[in-house]
Amino acid sequence: MQMFANPEVALAGLPGCTVGIEAEEGLLATLESLAKSIGCVPLPLPAGIRPLYHASAYYVGPFLIALLKEGAKLWAGFGASERQSMAALIPLLRGTVAAVQDAGLAKGMGGCIARGDMGTIQKHLASLEHVDSSAADLYRKLALRNIPLALERGSIDPGRARQIETLLDSTDKPVR
Repeated sequence: MQMFANPEVALAGLPGCTVGIEAEEGLLATLESLAKSIGCVPLPLPAGIRPLYHASAYYVGPFLIALLKEGAKLWAGFGASERQSMAALIPLLRGTVAAVQDAGLAKGMGGCIARGDMGTIQKHLASLEHVDSSAADLYRKLALRNIPLALERGSIDPGRARQIETLLDSTDKPVR
């Protein structure tokens, strides 16, 4: 799995990448050998699963870029350029990936959802509603996906999870 927006960058990043291979047994071994010869990790895929395999890549490829753009738009709201926002957010992204590589998805997650910090969540929602209600909606949807990770991490209990869900599911705009 590799983003091919710039072929030179993509080729430099190929070693260690997973290559999904959907092929019959005779061809599978040849394709696996070819993938290994360029430093990739072959992954045999069941027949018909490639669309799901590719769709999963969008969550950490193009959709991640869309989230970075959302962050840059919010930074623009307080006068930062896209270059400034990326200079700040890309190191955060690298640190996040490093934390996940070190500890796994749940244990690698920090932030207000992981802490069960209702006050900060309310402040986030209020500031986002003030700037862009669609950004607040996206925040709510993504934050709801973090709750099971926080539970798995053991940093919140089911009662706090329900409180956070209630806050995020609320159709009322947070008090500013």
